[in-house]
Amino acid sequence: MKKLIIIIMVIALSTIISAQSGYSDAPFSNTGIGLYGGINAVTGSETGWAVLLNFHANLISNLNLELSAGYSKIFEKINYTSKGFSVVKINSMTFYVTNESNKYQKMYNVIPLSAGLQYMLIRDTFTPYLLANVSYNWVIEEKEFGTGGIQRTYPSVESIPAEYKMPRNYKELTHSTGINAGFGVLYNLSSKINLDFRYLYKSDNKIINTHQFLLGITI
Repeated sequence: MKKLIIIIMVIALSTIISAQSGYSDAPFSNTGIGLYGGINAVTGSETGWAVLLNFHANLISNLNLELSAGYSKIFEKINYTSKGFSVVKINSMTFYVTNESNKYQKMYNVIPLSAGLQYMLIRDTFTPYLLANVSYNWVIEEKEFGTGGIQRTYPSVESIPAEYKMPRNYKELTHSTGINAGFGVLYNLSSKINLDFRYLYKSDNKIINTHQFLLGITI
């Protein structure tokens, strides 16, 4: 997957660099792409990471449309005790084993798709800008981590304490939506290639809110 992204990036870079000869204010007359990597920071939790492929096109002077897709790993601090039981059969004998674990962290693997606007405050060697977008996040994996693992064995279902028989009311997360805003700065490495640093506060309706810091190359 990483090799495919790199190949697509190289082909797109070659195509766009050869096609561009100067800047124009006409809508969609200037297009480009960017490849980013960075971190997802959450207070009190382990730091995750992110990669992002971005397409941008000018709408009017100093205002760009941005479309992007990527991959993110996000960690969230949690604190609860998980209780349940399982059935174990050995030869002709059946046992009921209770399990108790202290959950302390949740991990999300997410493919975010976003659309938004980038507003250039000035255009110079250093070009600061404001950024806002909306996102749809496809959650491909959700996993909890715990410690403890206390187990007890019982001869029958009736002898198991009631709290181990009550299943947790939980629905696996498959998607979420978000509204994100932040700022960044472009540094001109050449007439066509820029170094881009950006910060986004990512507000989500189901996943924990994150601070995202990205560094990339754009053209």
